[in-house]
Order: sequence, then C-alpha cells, then structure tokens
Amino acid sequence: MHIILYVLDALRADHLGCYGYGRNITPHIDQLATEGVVFANCFTSTTWTRPVAASILTGVYPTVHQATTRDNMFSVGLKRLPEMLKAGGFETAAFNTMGNIAGEIGFSRGFDHYFDLFRQPDLVAKRHRLNAAKEGLLHTAEAEIALPLAEDINDYLLPWLAERPAQNTFSFVWSIETHEPYGAPEPFRRYGGPFYQPGAGESDDIRSASQADRARLMNLYDDGIFYNDHCLGQLVANLQQLGIYDETLFIIVGDHGEAFYEHGFYTHGHPPYDELIHVPLIMKFPGGAYAGQRVPGLAELIDLVPTVTAVTHLPQPAETRRFIQGKNLLPLLNQETEEVRTYTFSDTQSLAIHNRYLSVRSQEWKYIQIRQPPRNRQTLGQTVQHVLARGLLWDIMRRPYHFWRSYFHRSNEYLFNLQTDPAEQHNALAEHPEIAHQLRQVLAQWLAQNEHLAQQLGDEPLTYHESEALQKHLEKLGYL
Repeated sequence: MHIILYVLDALRADHLGCYGYGRNITPHIDQLATEGVVFANCFTSTTWTRPVAASILTGVYPTVHQATTRDNMFSVGLKRLPEMLKAGGFETAAFNTMGNIAGEIGFSRGFDHYFDLFRQPDLVAKRHRLNAAKEGLLHTAEAEIALPLAEDINDYLLPWLAERPAQNTFSFVWSIETHEPYGAPEPFRRYGGPFYQPGAGESDDIRSASQADRARLMNLYDDGIFYNDHCLGQLVANLQQLGIYDETLFIIVGDHGEAFYEHGFYTHGHPPYDELIHVPLIMKFPGGAYAGQRVPGLAELIDLVPTVTAVTHLPQPAETRRFIQGKNLLPLLNQETEEVRTYTFSDTQSLAIHNRYLSVRSQEWKYIQIRQPPRNRQTLGQTVQHVLARGLLWDIMRRPYHFWRSYFHRSNEYLFNLQTDPAEQHNALAEHPEIAHQLRQVLAQWLAQNEHLAQQLGDEPLTYHESEALQKHLEKLGYL
C-alpha cells in the first residue's frame, strides 16, 4: 500500500468545488472526492502551521505535544505516525516546502527521508532568480532560500515513488501555493491577473491591504489553489501510469484556512472563526472503498493518526493509545455510528506575549474564549523586545488599528449560533448564557485533560533560535 498525506497550507474548505464553491478551480481534487470520501465538517486544532503539523503527526492537541509557539521545537517523546508506519514495514518520506516544519526543528523524526525542498540547491538555483520586489516572493538577501512550487514537489515525490512501486510507502507532502504571498505561475492567473508589483520603498505586507483589496487578494488566492490543483492532477496521472494509484490511500487536507477580512483579519493565526478552522478532508481509499460518501459528522485533523493505523491494521501499544486523542473515522464510513465526537476544539497562541484563542464547536454552537497575557513589566519588556527585533515599529505606526485588533477585542468571549448565523456575525452570549456556561465548562474540562496528558508525558519541548536563512523565510511567509 502507498499512503500520500498531502497538506495544502492555508486551504479553507469553502474554496473547493466539492465543498460548494462556485468557481471551477479544483477539478482534480473534486474528482478525487468523487472517488473517495468527503468529510464535510472537519476542523483544525489551531490556526497556524507548526502546532497543526505536530497534531497531524501525533493525533493529539497542541497543549499535549507542546509545539505551540514559534519558540518551541517539535521534540516531545510522543510516538508519531511515520514511526508507527515504519514499524509496520513502510518506508517513509516527507516533502516539505516551508520553514515552519523544517526537519531541523524536530519534524524529521520517524522519516527515512526528509526533503526540506526550500533548502535544496537545485531549487534555490532555479527559484532564487526571482526578484523580491518584482515577484513578491523573496528578499534578495535570502540567497539560500527557495519558495518551491507544487511542481517541484512532484519532481521529488514521483521519482521516489517510482523507485518503490512494490513497497509500502508513506509520503508526507506539504505544499505552500495557497499560503501568502499568493503568486501562481503565469498560466494559472485566471482571476488575479499579474501579481502585484510594489514600487521602490513600498511594502508588500498583506497587513497593509484595505477592505477594498479583499476581492483582489481572494482572486490571487484562488489562482494558487487552481495551480496546486493542476499539479495534483499531474501527480494522480503519474500514479496511474506507475500502476499504483488504485492501491494508494490518498488524503488531502488543509492545515488551517485563510481569512479575507470577514472578521477584521487577513491570513491566519487569528481567532478561530470558521474561515480559519473549517478545513477540507478528503480520503481516497485503496480499491475504491467507500467511494462517493459524504460524511456530515464532526471530524478533526487529529483523527488522521488512528484512522490511518486502522486502515493499515497496525497495532498500537497501550503506551501509545493512552495519549492519542484523535478518533478512528472508519465507523462513520461503515455506518456503525453517525458521529464519533460531539465537539471539536482549537487552541492558538504563537507567542507567549500574544493572545491565546480557544474554541469549542458543536454542529449548532461555537464558543470562543480569548485569554490575554498578563500585562506586567515582564511581558511589556518582551513585547518591546519583539517589536524592535522584528522591525515592527514602523508597521505599527503606519497601521495601528491592525495591531490594536490583534491584541485587544471588543469581548473576550463569543457565542455563535451556527444554524442561524453561519457567518458568525452576531455574538449571542447575552441571549444564551446557559449555552455559554455549558460550553465554557466543556472547554475547561478539555483544557484540564490536555494538561493532565502533558504532565503524564513528562516532557518539555526544546526551544531554539532560527538560523538567519530560516528566519528570513518565515518572515516572508508572515510568521515573524
């Protein structure tokens, strides 16, 4: 069996045809959906990449694996999916395009091969020639960093698979076409037209975009989806030529969504509104099993570990099982149950000086809680240090409202009736205090369970300082 877990960074569910989008930009993903299963209500555990990736690979929430902030390496001793599969006879490889899940910060453990494509010399040579100001991709000083394209993933992934047609393989793929900056290759600029070219001295920081720019940004975003879908179609065609497509478990997910000012924010890493936490999950099973099903029950990305190990019939030692918080999704497909979970949860905090965004969501209600860090001398000093180290002072002076919104909110609690208010525009907290109280308790119990598991694990994540090249790559992607 071949397993391909393909993550499209920042891909929100409602921009795929199989999730109801009006634009025909995902014909190949939609075809995969007809050959497989669409989980209509899948949600991510946080709204930025690093903790999501660690959750996907371990089947636990961020508080447990503890790779929660930019300072944390993914280093705790939890058993990971590639380790489980490797123990079952699978050869494992990762094909990664972005610095936030670089092998050097702990993500390579369990993989036989970990290709950080943004560091590969051939891609650096090929992609480096792009001018930062002209193309909006890289700063000219970043001579050692590439911004790989989805076609580059194919160039590495397909030869690796072609050499192992009769083996059991696991390929973990992370593409970045749908992540800011949005710059699909020229033939795929169907909606956005030529990429924005800032003049001398101008900033291409997406945070400077006004509300009037929303449609333009979304068009560029859709072009990136369209291009990545094309490359996925090429991947499927090559798997068919190799004669291994039918036996492949092909999983497509987004790690989190992308915001276009629906609630006053762009990109991601913000409060867990559905544009950020509702993600696609499509699974094409070997032999066409379960083809055509559409599952309405709640699912989470942490459910991938127990589901994949169930499909592969890999035993899980008791020591591993007691930490895994994900649910096996196969009972939903076998009509053994209508739901495997009542709630989904999320937890986001990229720095200790940033707000912590928590949520609990059912099919009908969502409760969001915002916890501000203590405003004392220590955190004030850390904030000033962060602003100066990252060169944010001028940005704050130019766009104070953006940064104000990032740290201060009209309320620290929100309640939304998702049946009557799916766009999450009306805070129903005062109207339904009993629902808020119930979900507040559910959230508190969930947090306590996570803390208990983390204590049982007895591990603390290592911290690190990014190398200059990695730091600049993350800056370009908007993380620093």
